[in-house]
This record gives sequence, structure tokens and C-alpha cells, in this order.
Amino acid sequence: MTIQLSPGATPVNRRRLADLLRYAAQQEGLDGALSVWVCRDDEIAALHERYQGIAGPTDVLTFPNDPPYLGDIAVSADTAAVQAAEAGHSPGREIAYLALHGLLHLAGYDDQTEAERARMLARQDALLAAFEQESPGAWERPSTRQPRADR
Repeated sequence: MTIQLSPGATPVNRRRLADLLRYAAQQEGLDGALSVWVCRDDEIAALHERYQGIAGPTDVLTFPNDPPYLGDIAVSADTAAVQAAEAGHSPGREIAYLALHGLLHLAGYDDQTEAERARMLARQDALLAAFEQESPGAWERPSTRQPRADR
């Protein structure tokens, strides 16, 4: 699994995000590689226009592939930050939530109807809650700065 962050995108704990996606893939019976790109709104808007013919940014896009390569997931860190504030949690957790949504699309879930969307979001919530209970921790990237020694 590869996770790339665009310059200027909200930092996220890549190891924890990869652990979540591995956990969810295992729970869904998926076996294969995938990549996640945490990008900016302008970058996901270009993908949105190119592949779906829709102008403007979105929160997550998924590009399925044939196993063993499952596909690619693009998550907008900018849109995730806005949605995180509305949801009352951190931008890193929202990025993880959206990447998990993309993984569920790769597993065959769809959200075109209200019933499909409700089923998908319920599964997404259940997987994230189970992972966080099993593996508590922060979604933001751990600081690489060393604490200053007292003078």
C-alpha cells in the first residue's frame, strides 16, 4: 500500500491510515494492493472533471482496478478539513473516514441510492469504530520535533 501526500495537504498519520485500510480490507475479504493520494482541492477537481465530467472538487474519488491491484483512492485534504469541522472531529480522522469510503467502493459497495448509501455509511462507521477501539491513537502525523530541554 502506498500513501502519498501532496505538498500543502493536511498531514495525516500515514502508518495509522495504512493500518486502518489493511484492517478494513481484511474485514471485507479483500486481498491486494492499493494506493491512496491525499491531495488538495485543485488536484481532486482536475480528476473529477477528467474522469467524471463534473467541475469542482469532491471529497473522495475511487478508481477500481483488477486484482491483485485493487485500485487508487484520492482524498481531498481541503474538503476533509471542512467536513471535519462540520462533523466535530479532526481533519486526519476525516481523511481516514474518506479513504475508508474509497476502500469500500473497491470492495463493491455503492452509494447511488439512499439504501445503498445508508448501508455503505453504516459499514464505514462500524469499521472505523471497531478499528479505533482495537487500535486507539491519533490520526494526525506524530510530531518530528524534539522537546526542548529546560535551560
